[in-house]
Amino acid sequence: MKSFFNSLSYIFHPIFLPLMGLYFLFELPTKSLGLMQTSLYYTNPEAKNALYILFGFLTLAAPGISILIMKLNGIISSYHIVNRKERVYPLALVALYYILSYYFLQRMIPEGRVIPYLLPYVFGFTMTLVVAFFLNFFIKISLHMMAFFGLVGAIMGYLQNQLDYNLWFLLFLIIVGGLVGSSRLYLKAHNLKEVILGIVFGFGIEYICMKFDLYI
Repeated sequence: MKSFFNSLSYIFHPIFLPLMGLYFLFELPTKSLGLMQTSLYYTNPEAKNALYILFGFLTLAAPGISILIMKLNGIISSYHIVNRKERVYPLALVALYYILSYYFLQRMIPEGRVIPYLLPYVFGFTMTLVVAFFLNFFIKISLHMMAFFGLVGAIMGYLQNQLDYNLWFLLFLIIVGGLVGSSRLYLKAHNLKEVILGIVFGFGIEYICMKFDLYI
């Protein structure tokens, strides 16, 4: 059982989830709710690939290498960063990478050809990291839950603005999220309060950004 929950914690490590969420948003078949084309499923394949590369580098590769370097140099003691005091530098650095990704996304998309919901999605995850950074001074909130239910909130907010979507996939994600949360409790990485706070903040920020198309 312990190996199963450990595997879940690694497979759904927070560093993987934003890129995973972007993939789901692009590849889930939906139809636009109104006359304007807002379904990410119909985004130009070349644009999708370019965004996968940019997002993969700035939100996965660069943070991953940075965390690896921190681990090798003893700045953090675990890849899951379970020690609250050790989280300050990784959270600040990863938030910086997300700010850069948001900046480059705004610059690389031609004016008048904005890809619907893309900027709110990245803005939401950036704000989630900023909130996690400040909350970390007071409580060791579950980053796994913030990231996973941030993904769930983003997809739910997006799907509520679409037609003909797969509700079962969303329910499947919620069940998996429950298992990931259970793994954090089973491994004693967090208590119930920290897990619930992660769910509330992660889901709430991304859901609001995607549902109401909020970004700056």
